[in-house]
Amino acid sequence: MLMKKNLVYGLLLLSTLSVSLNSCRTDEMLTSTEQTQKEKIAFFERFENEKSLSKNAGSNNYAIPFGNSMIAYFEKYPEKKTELENKYGTVDLRVSSQDIGGDEGDNRKLLFFPMLKDGKVTAVIAGVVNAERDYLYFDVHQNTHSDAVYLINKFQNYYDTKTVSQNSNDPIDVGEVIIIVTRPIKLTMYDVWSGGGGIGSGGHDMGGGNGDFGGNGGSGGNPYTPQNQNPCEKMKGQNQNTEFKAKVAEIDKKEIFDKDKETGFSAAYGQPKTNYEPLSNNNDNLKFPYGNKYYGYMHAHLDSKDGLVKIFSPADIFTFLTSCVRNAESKGSMSDAYGIVITSQGNYILKYSGDGSFGIGPGSLASWQSSYEKIFSSLTESQLLDPNIIEKEFTKFMDEKVKIDGLEVYKSDKTTGDTTKLKYDKATNKVVPTPC
Repeated sequence: MLMKKNLVYGLLLLSTLSVSLNSCRTDEMLTSTEQTQKEKIAFFERFENEKSLSKNAGSNNYAIPFGNSMIAYFEKYPEKKTELENKYGTVDLRVSSQDIGGDEGDNRKLLFFPMLKDGKVTAVIAGVVNAERDYLYFDVHQNTHSDAVYLINKFQNYYDTKTVSQNSNDPIDVGEVIIIVTRPIKLTMYDVWSGGGGIGSGGHDMGGGNGDFGGNGGSGGNPYTPQNQNPCEKMKGQNQNTEFKAKVAEIDKKEIFDKDKETGFSAAYGQPKTNYEPLSNNNDNLKFPYGNKYYGYMHAHLDSKDGLVKIFSPADIFTFLTSCVRNAESKGSMSDAYGIVITSQGNYILKYSGDGSFGIGPGSLASWQSSYEKIFSSLTESQLLDPNIIEKEFTKFMDEKVKIDGLEVYKSDKTTGDTTKLKYDKATNKVVPTPC
């Protein structure tokens, strides 16, 4: 590995950093940012330009741009470095996996670094850069998947061997080490085990574009403005938008509910209007796209899937908070954010009217999922077909388990689009509807 100190800090001097971080998610993930004007991340652009001109095999070591990007990030945000080290350990940038690609036509790159505490590998941190090289993120993984466990053991075996060798007459140079791993063998496999089910979230430990990792771009946030946080007014305006209503109508029909795979759209900031993009379906999980221009989604829950609850899943809530709300906070107003689930029993909308101070820590999604499954698996088939019961149990779940101030759920009339806020009342054990 070519992570020489003079190279690392020489590259850092060539870059101007502007990093924007957002909320926590499971595995301490933080919602990513994307520069307004797309430019290549400086470290990757420089590395690949040099690689194309060089016959030196060492120039193919993608640990260099990944590692330099991480160092640049930590230079700008030392508190994040301290936070990660306290929880997981120190990232060893001298040691990495080989770079891992995707399927044919998928030019993204994936690479792993080990994280250590007291000489033991406690976690791995994965870096993924997109095909255009203008968006990069890092995620921390511990024992959440068999592949993560494999990687931890693979790196640990290297350190165990290194310790023995250093006591011999033939010490190993730890400055240039690439560990060849076979799991995951393709980036698409990592996409599956690193996700959370439902609509996959784009939130990450550390993420961004050119301005975040070595360029002149920036991603300015927008201050919290209470006057812009009225969900009802936002939804009324949305309900008058012809294109929005057309997208809802495209999903809200029997032939969609009878499909064997969910379909949906993401909403992205555009000029002069919102851009709607189809959500990709990976192994029967809808995938929310990466980048902070995406502030909303709408999707169907199917009739063809036995036991599927006709309202939001925990993953839907998680994605709304960590991606839609945080992206809207970065690019527009948090009141722009929305999540919509369209079912044969009713249409529902998630909105957020808080100040953005919520935090989602390690295990939040897993905890929500466990509670959610206990609640809805206890219902009979006839109860699952009763919207009133579903709405009561879901709003109770939101109130007692999710507990995020400002997180609200609304029901949308299938004919008029008019919305009604649904809130659980603990005293009466009933749902209190409040029309907009």
